Amino acid sequence: MSQRVFFLIALLSIGVGVLGLSGFFQSKHTTASGISNISYQVAQLKSSVKRGDTLTRENIRYFKLREEDALKNGIVSDIIISHVPGMVAKRDIGDAVYLSSSDFLLPNDPNYLDAVIKDGMSPYALTIDRKEFIGSGISVGDKVDVMILTSDEQNIGETSRSTYIESFRSLSVSPLLRNIRVLAIEDDHDELLPLTIELNREQIAKMVIARRIGIVEIIKASGNELYSSGSMNADTHDVLPNFKSVTEIRGQNKAFN
Repeated sequence: MSQRVFFLIALLSIGVGVLGLSGFFQSKHTTASGISNISYQVAQLKSSVKRGDTLTRENIRYFKLREEDALKNGIVSDIIISHVPGMVAKRDIGDAVYLSSSDFLLPNDPNYLDAVIKDGMSPYALTIDRKEFIGSGISVGDKVDVMILTSDEQNIGETSRSTYIESFRSLSVSPLLRNIRVLAIEDDHDELLPLTIELNREQIAKMVIARRIGIVEIIKASGNELYSSGSMNADTHDVLPNFKSVTEIRGQNKAFN
């Protein structure tokens, strides 16, 4: 009888040992332990934009996305959109799209002008003396007004052989173009300010003539709808009220009016 008991105990010991080695008694992991707590920062637009539209910092929203959902959308790290003034959408982007830096073009990108130019408009390169830009600094995407300084007695434009104004008797300033969008700026020059502005065909024709007969100057647009272009008109009399600018010959005498 005792041999049978020992035999059974031996069988039980061997069985327990085999089950132990097979991992039968190991605790089983619950499905909850397989859930990742990792999340990534992602970005979307608050409102959709079209190709060539300027991206504003206010139109970007950031939030967290679980790793599983992020990986499904090809996101493997936190997303940060480094906003640069003038950056535009490379394509149409909806407000449900997860953003990346490759969705946008910067002003120095080769395809930037093609993306931002509107239908019926053309880029127009204009280099002016930095001193001829009036007001505070401008950035890509800003609007500017174009003025022209002319003289009835002298060609003071780019085609003039004179390097200075010989007479200020008939100088006048008048508005030429309003609310013109700046497409590009090359700010590597000390005295010159190379700009690319957006013009239609009629405006280009005006600029071609204006640069040959007068001095073109730029002022940052006020953005005020009540602003009147007429207030940009001035002549010598507005600066020197007592200046006698008109000479009329009467016989042998000269009369100033």
